Amino acid sequence: MASKIGLNLRPGVCVPTLCVAMLSALSGCGGGGYGNPYHGGPAPQLTSYAGTTGVFAAWANPVSGAFAAASIGTFAGKKQVLHGSIDFLTGASLGQPAGMEIYKGSDGHIYALDLTTIGTPAPQRVSAESAATVDDTCSFTGTAVAGADYDYAGIYFAADLQNTTNSSYFYRLPAPDGVCDTPDDVIHMVKTGMTPNDAPLTVASMPVATVHTALGGISGFVAISGAELVLVDGNFANPVVLGTFAAPIRVAVALPVGTTQGYPTGQLFVIDGNIVYVNYAAHTTSAALFAIPNWTPTNAAAAFAASPTMLYFSINTPATATLAAAASLYAMPADGSAAPLVVDSEAGSIAELEFPVQSSDLIFSVRNPAYVIRALPAAAGAALTLTSTVDNDGTFTATAGSVYYTTWMGTTDTATQTVTRSGTQSGIVGVDGSVVLAPVADSTFVSGGEQLPWPDDTTTTQTAYQTMFQVTNLSPVTVIDPSTGVQYVDDGVSGGKLVAIDTTSNQVVAVIGTLPFGTATFLSGTFRGYGDTGFIEATTAISTQDPATRDLYLLNSQNAYSLTRVTGNL
Repeated sequence: MASKIGLNLRPGVCVPTLCVAMLSALSGCGGGGYGNPYHGGPAPQLTSYAGTTGVFAAWANPVSGAFAAASIGTFAGKKQVLHGSIDFLTGASLGQPAGMEIYKGSDGHIYALDLTTIGTPAPQRVSAESAATVDDTCSFTGTAVAGADYDYAGIYFAADLQNTTNSSYFYRLPAPDGVCDTPDDVIHMVKTGMTPNDAPLTVASMPVATVHTALGGISGFVAISGAELVLVDGNFANPVVLGTFAAPIRVAVALPVGTTQGYPTGQLFVIDGNIVYVNYAAHTTSAALFAIPNWTPTNAAAAFAASPTMLYFSINTPATATLAAAASLYAMPADGSAAPLVVDSEAGSIAELEFPVQSSDLIFSVRNPAYVIRALPAAAGAALTLTSTVDNDGTFTATAGSVYYTTWMGTTDTATQTVTRSGTQSGIVGVDGSVVLAPVADSTFVSGGEQLPWPDDTTTTQTAYQTMFQVTNLSPVTVIDPSTGVQYVDDGVSGGKLVAIDTTSNQVVAVIGTLPFGTATFLSGTFRGYGDTGFIEATTAISTQDPATRDLYLLNSQNAYSLTRVTGNL
């Protein structure tokens, strides 16, 4: 019956510590899974499940450890919301954490998986849609679609935290030519409160941004309409012009905001290479505040991060025959009240920017060619070097007090078409430059981590990390891109030991387990699970947004040896 419900859920197995129930009923018809119907015994209990934040459709019971994941090819375009206690499918107050996953099924229907339910989660149809496709181009976003502009969206999801059943899922249909990212694309929208008999709404375009009320409800969407940027209502109707431009808009992108409580009444955007401020309340758009050098429709040419009051961005200037590479770091008020100013200049190129929740510093990395991590005080002052290595590349995740970083030496041999990443090491440094954990050889931090649960309200937009994950005992793995013949040799997480580190103490909480041997190279995933239970994903150098190119793992950040492999793609 899997094809009828649109999701073929695979039951788990029993592993040490995290005992995963055998959910045989799920593989049959997608329901139940907990035995016989109620016959005078204890009333069935409503259960809150953890879901995945990545490309997979899956769920886990944080108490029993039961889990299930969709079979590859049966779904695409999955989005998830985990927030508050109001059910996103019924609008009922549940008195416990509520969440939902929504996605396109391979049978053409749109499905929702209620993550707070009696028994085990079972997919249910949302709307009468029957022509949705799991094609990559109709499901991926940005430059993951070859030749697409970087603002391209195959799907888009907006959670309504005030009227949860009004949460909106947008998706592309390939129309008569059978191909997405062409002029005849059709955009549909469904609401999470729709029944299987409700027709999807056809809308003029994909949203550029969602505008929220003070309580987190959807008040409208920002969209492109020819040369105009418009504000439409929650049903994508009644457009109001926000700004008119000299030519039809090709690319429009909403820039980050750093608010932790509430939602902005205006936002900075990039419109065809120019930064402008859009005032949602006054229905106005400013003149260009900054023109991004070397911008193209397929290349943002800048990296962005936001504090509660400022937008930061970096512009890299490549080396020439006479000049070395250089980078400029800009800051501007988040309300667009002033043009950006240069607040830091670097030799080399700036690779990443982060302004952590509750932080007073912008954290950024520089390649010149050695990899360096620096902190810039928001209150003004010179940037401070936190760590400098002999490696030429790296990445990091930051909290208000610490930076969890990974560095490596990257080389490319054009003669043999081999790209190598070796000497990988990871460490922890304080934002004051103190060494918390000296670099550990053959190790890496998982990109992301476990965030704090949402507070009991509807307007929190960001929360801090409470747990980071480090993998030790890395060993080389090799993958070859079949389309180009390029060989990637990387220090991989395959066979490595995964540990959880508390971000308050920076001490190891638990040894989570050992990853199986295979081609897995990187681990990523930011989850806000129930009961410290959540999912992370493994990828390789040739992985895409397609779940078939990734692996899914379940873990409990507080329980030793709780790591469970959910899929076996790598």
